[in-house]
Amino acid sequence: MHSCTDQLEIPVQLSGCAASKILKDATDGRVAAVFRSSFYVETDAGFFCIGNENLEPSPISLVTTAPVSTDWSASGLKYNAPIHISGEVIRVGSRFSFLLSDAARWLPSSVPNPWCAINLERGLNAFREASLLHLPEEGLGSFLIPGHSSSENELISATAQAPIADAIRWLVSAMRCRDKGERVLNWVHQLVGLGPGLTPSGDDFIGGVMIALHSVDEPGIGRQLWELACPHAREAGNPISLALLSAASQGQGSAGVHNAVAAIMEGREQGVRDSLAGIDRIGHTSGWDTMAGVAIAFDAWLQARGH
Repeated sequence: MHSCTDQLEIPVQLSGCAASKILKDATDGRVAAVFRSSFYVETDAGFFCIGNENLEPSPISLVTTAPVSTDWSASGLKYNAPIHISGEVIRVGSRFSFLLSDAARWLPSSVPNPWCAINLERGLNAFREASLLHLPEEGLGSFLIPGHSSSENELISATAQAPIADAIRWLVSAMRCRDKGERVLNWVHQLVGLGPGLTPSGDDFIGGVMIALHSVDEPGIGRQLWELACPHAREAGNPISLALLSAASQGQGSAGVHNAVAAIMEGREQGVRDSLAGIDRIGHTSGWDTMAGVAIAFDAWLQARGH
């Protein structure tokens, strides 16, 4: 990071695949949310996130060379500060410029090839066993565990129990090429926007389902799910969550999620254990909410094929 005429010029190291597309079309925008280690930008072409060197790579993130100690909320960066994008420079307010000239484009890791149902089942069981000591009390991560039963104190989890049961039934039916019917409308509507925070737990769960569907070569079902979820997500009015769901509809999630998915599909028990720290780092409960959706979709795939 260096300064020039009081402007701090900060190189971008990695540009997420969705963020890269947005930057080709965007010209102006504003700061939509500011946190300690990252901030979100709304432009005329879409949303993306800018963060420190330890920001989790994701489709909508720009990972910069700003040190871990950088605190954007204390640096003078203000909500609604104007954004201007010209060439390979993003100017934020009057103080910051982010340089894109040396940014590498980040894409999620590809699905393991080859993979098989036996390894997927082994990896999923290993992930469940390893996650027991990591699952947060809040959110939907507890749905990773089969037979989950919500207590009266877990309002979000209790609210999600019936729609998630419907989701499993619909997914199995869709994968068996039967009954792609109306039930999906109810469970999607009930999960979108469920829970507090920057990205609601229900949205993260649906994103995990779509990522898993792409991973097991069921993109058509993923597209159908997105067609039904998108109007509800737009109506919910959370543009950051909408951007992440849009990326998930293409099978794209954060690096931590894709690392876990790859380890599960390959049946690598040590890889599964190694992936847990990355899931822990994704939001307050977002990583576990997403992985609950991944696990439900993988279960449905195995069930549809008689495993």
